[in-house]
Amino acid sequence: MRVELIDRETHIEGRVEGLVSMHAWETMLTNLNRELGTRTGDRLLLDLFGLLGYLGEADRRAVGALMATQFAGLKKVALVIDAYKISGVVEREARRLGLDLRLFPDRDVALAWLLH
Repeated sequence: MRVELIDRETHIEGRVEGLVSMHAWETMLTNLNRELGTRTGDRLLLDLFGLLGYLGEADRRAVGALMATQFAGLKKVALVIDAYKISGVVEREARRLGLDLRLFPDRDVALAWLLH
């Protein structure tokens, strides 16, 4: 998986592409956290439409926990992904661990929530 980031006036925006696996998520999130540490924004919008594949429920829960750990310094995180891929598992786990994260099927709705 690879990610490209753009600094916006109000937030940091990224696009993630590639084949999903737990190893790929761990590597990408660790690298992304390192890159976010060099930037000043505290709100992140990630476009996940470029991801290929699925994870089981246990792995999705682990991704939510990884996001909560890696994005702990952020105020809000919005993920945009195909509606049929939203199961609520990643969001519930990240929120349970203290990260204000939500998944959306629509970028404009995600951005409105992120900036509110």
